[in-house]
Amino acid sequence: MTATTAPAVPDLSGEVPAPARPGPARVGAVAAVSLGIAVVALLLPVWPAGEDMGSTHYMGLLAANQPWNLLLFMAIPVILAETIAVSELAILFKRPVSPVVARLNRYAGLAVGFYFLGVFVYLTKNAVVPLTEAMAWRGVADVVAVGFYLLGIVPLLGMTLLETRVLGAGWDDERRLKVHATMVGLFLVVAHIAMIAGMLDPAVAGWDPNHLMDDGSSMDGATH
Repeated sequence: MTATTAPAVPDLSGEVPAPARPGPARVGAVAAVSLGIAVVALLLPVWPAGEDMGSTHYMGLLAANQPWNLLLFMAIPVILAETIAVSELAILFKRPVSPVVARLNRYAGLAVGFYFLGVFVYLTKNAVVPLTEAMAWRGVADVVAVGFYLLGIVPLLGMTLLETRVLGAGWDDERRLKVHATMVGLFLVVAHIAMIAGMLDPAVAGWDPNHLMDDGSSMDGATH
């Protein structure tokens, strides 16, 4: 006589299984790294400013201390984001995925959000707060350029949260890839809006330097 097993009874309750959640240890580790980066950014000394060209503070930041400001505040985050974009195209159009491309995509996605978090905290403390308190913004173009540049923290940190599985822990690879690619596209949009507004002469957007007192503050918070 052989033992028989009861057939599996399908779940007809209609309940959807709860999505997977990231473990507390993972969330805690990401939070600790983020906090550490923010503290370091707050403690960093103010980067010395260059000559004030009378342009937007965004453009003044990138033009000063060549080539370091350009590398630190523009080249590194943009290169990382574009590396992610190009590697994701390779992932989408070539299956099976090359392990090298997959690692490059993952590591760039991990690094970019943490890096830009430091940039965000540093510039908020040393630029946004002083400029706002001194009412030294140079019109709409200045605010749009700086605002959209810093808005890049949303998609960039979002990519890092995806890679650490703090966000979308229960998603399949296809959904994660789609959201990842959407965040890359969003960053490129806000970054280009910042570039266009930043390169605009503030006077063209209505700023009149004769009606405002320039306190000498610059995008990186240093005085001339």
